[in-house]
Amino acid sequence: MSPRSLISFSLLLLLITFSFSKVLGSKYGIYQDKVRIVFQLSQKRDFRVFTLENPKRIVVDIFGEKSVGKLSLPVDIRHRVGRHPWGVRIVLLYDADFSVKYFSLDNPYRIVLDIYREENEIYLDLVRILGEEPKKEEDQIAKLIRDLRSRPITEEKRVIVIDPGHGGRDPGAIGYGGLKEKNVNLAIAKKVAWYLRRDGRFRVILTRKGDRFVPLHRRALKALKNRADLLISIHADADPRKNPRAKGTRIFALSYSRAVEKKRQIMRNRNYAKLVLGDAADIRSKVVKKVLADLAIDVTLYESVYFARILAKELKSVVGREVYFKGINRAGFAVLKTPGIPSVLIETGFITNPSEARKLRDPEFQRRFAWAIYRAIVRYFYGKDFGRKLVKYQ
Repeated sequence: MSPRSLISFSLLLLLITFSFSKVLGSKYGIYQDKVRIVFQLSQKRDFRVFTLENPKRIVVDIFGEKSVGKLSLPVDIRHRVGRHPWGVRIVLLYDADFSVKYFSLDNPYRIVLDIYREENEIYLDLVRILGEEPKKEEDQIAKLIRDLRSRPITEEKRVIVIDPGHGGRDPGAIGYGGLKEKNVNLAIAKKVAWYLRRDGRFRVILTRKGDRFVPLHRRALKALKNRADLLISIHADADPRKNPRAKGTRIFALSYSRAVEKKRQIMRNRNYAKLVLGDAADIRSKVVKKVLADLAIDVTLYESVYFARILAKELKSVVGREVYFKGINRAGFAVLKTPGIPSVLIETGFITNPSEARKLRDPEFQRRFAWAIYRAIVRYFYGKDFGRKLVKYQ
């Protein structure tokens, strides 16, 4: 090929690449609790999403794109598009109180926005409570809300804390054939972490990565400090009398009485309130702080059970007859006392039962159990998108 032909060919490739470097368009769906908008891109791009007030609007910055195709949007959402040296900005104007969640999908690359309307009883109760405060208190709270909503977000990964029970000098139960609970817990936890990291939508934190002792309160503290979206503690059960017939898998969520204790701690201990509520702990109104503490406790009480039900379904689906499921229970385990964070404790099986101990020792069974936990996590956070992106079972 001559130099002139090579230059012409290169220019043609450049023009083709440039012409396809754009947001191709969008589509939307309207659901009972949200509006979903999906932006279709020509290729994978970095992006950020944030909100602004006066007027209320959602800003989507997409870096590297040159133009925006025709957008299909709900009739009550207006939009405008700006082109910049760094890329394009799409501004959505929505005349309602809302919150936004977002994520991306591959093959083809898409940016998905879920816009949740906040016209519900909890939101209206908060508005009424805030409206009863003195003017100075209103200004502080309004400023906090504005700051949080206008803060740019460059990445949103769900934070999952996986807690392998026991460890180090605390072996947990010693089961059939000398099997130590701490080793089983860690093996399953590491496999769950592997699936989550391969998925790419999650930030995974293990309370311990090896055979070391971690006090119970530090496990819950790690979830609170990292603003976890979900905490899963993995254990194995044991019969105190070594009854070889005792068997079954159980899931535990926090009991109501223990939740009430934690709510009192939020109200009385400023440092603990800071861990749970963040900057909102500085609000001087006891009425508002109590409402926020109630909301945090409700998340732990009710969302934990909701996730536990999803997990139970996945265990039955994936592991099936290999486990005898004994149901969902409430308990006051220290690791479950995480206000604002859905938290469950799984007793995988009875380590003192010869048959279940053999399964718990088997890497293939551990993998299937971890796969079921991973599937439950994806289903909990992404619902209808469950099947769209799921790491292949290995």
